[in-house]
Amino acid sequence: MKLASKIAVTLTLTLSGASVLALQPALAKPKSAPEQTQAPANPAQDYILTPAVREAAAAVQTALKTNDFTTASAKLAEAKAAIATDDDKYIVGSLGYELGSSRQDKALQGQSVDLILSSGKASQHMSSDMIWQLYVEQAQSAYEANQFQKAEAGLEQALKIASPNNIQLYPMLVETKVKLGKTPEAIAVLESAIPKMQAANQTIPEAWLKRGVAIAYNAKLQPETLRLCKQWISAYPSNDSWHTSLNIYRDFNRNLDGDATLDILRLTRAVGALSGESEYLLYAQPLYIGYPIEAESVLKEGIQKGVISASDTTVSKWLATARLKVPAAKADLAKAVVRDSKAATGKEAFIDGTLALGAGDYPLAINLYTIAKGKTGVDAELLSLRLGMAQALAGQKDAAKATLANVTGSRSEIAQLWSIYADKHGA
Repeated sequence: MKLASKIAVTLTLTLSGASVLALQPALAKPKSAPEQTQAPANPAQDYILTPAVREAAAAVQTALKTNDFTTASAKLAEAKAAIATDDDKYIVGSLGYELGSSRQDKALQGQSVDLILSSGKASQHMSSDMIWQLYVEQAQSAYEANQFQKAEAGLEQALKIASPNNIQLYPMLVETKVKLGKTPEAIAVLESAIPKMQAANQTIPEAWLKRGVAIAYNAKLQPETLRLCKQWISAYPSNDSWHTSLNIYRDFNRNLDGDATLDILRLTRAVGALSGESEYLLYAQPLYIGYPIEAESVLKEGIQKGVISASDTTVSKWLATARLKVPAAKADLAKAVVRDSKAATGKEAFIDGTLALGAGDYPLAINLYTIAKGKTGVDAELLSLRLGMAQALAGQKDAAKATLANVTGSRSEIAQLWSIYADKHGA
């Protein structure tokens, strides 16, 4: 019977070289030596035990063989009281864990794991995998007992040991650091796990990314939140991930100019995540006079979805105004390329390009933005962003990503979001 046979049931541990037979020389009183600790013949298997611990430990072993847990508990208490050496700690801890496992006494198991690890002897008698599992056990017990500093220490020690199962520890370490108020550290731990999973060809659970977004957002950590949002929509592009992430972006950037707000709403609509009356009205308000084709399309979509009502005074007014202007806008677009190519600046081509973008004529929008790009009088960053948007919506994935990668300044974040759209949704 192995000393750690019961530990093996719970932790899949086998205390290397620590069988009952190997312990017998240390547990028996030496015949020729005085009543003192005995030098081990083999440090890997034998132990230096004080006499009182040796005798009590032998009694615990005997009692465990016959499932006499009452005697084993009493003798284990005697052994604990007599602990004087690190080997004492290791052996008493090992026996205590076996007893605790037999009696399903988690408290005793936890105390015993602490003894084994604090002895400093585990590395001499156990494999690194066994030690890893002990630290995990210690951390789990500490977490359940709300001892988060101890849980953090145990998890960090486990992570120092090479193990393919380390990835499983990151969520608990993240939550532990959150409990300790170490939110930036928690986010750093979560983000450090992502490349490790990717290197191991493992799928990053969506729950990890959503939890990371929630932790960072609640702590108002803007760069970290947006970084995780981008990873979330890249890995799991859905209405939920897009809508949540784009709303978070708007929440963190409440002073966006009109163009930036529209470009975020255009992206929200492009991924099918536009919802709510406020979003449709916010989108249509700046468009219904200058960009009537897009305004009409947005309002009709909202009405068809039942999000806004055609009988609403504001909606009916905007829709009527837009419809009156649509024919002239379409006629204007038909002449745009010839007219704007001759213009002294790129302003007209940019405006017409945005009109074509809103009308869904993406090839025309690309053409007009390209004309504007060769002239002066246009915000270069906004122009590059809109060109990349048009290319993305036209399914020109590579061209869109190349264009959007060149957007810098205040619009770079929006360009990165559109680049993810191009990558995930572009034909």
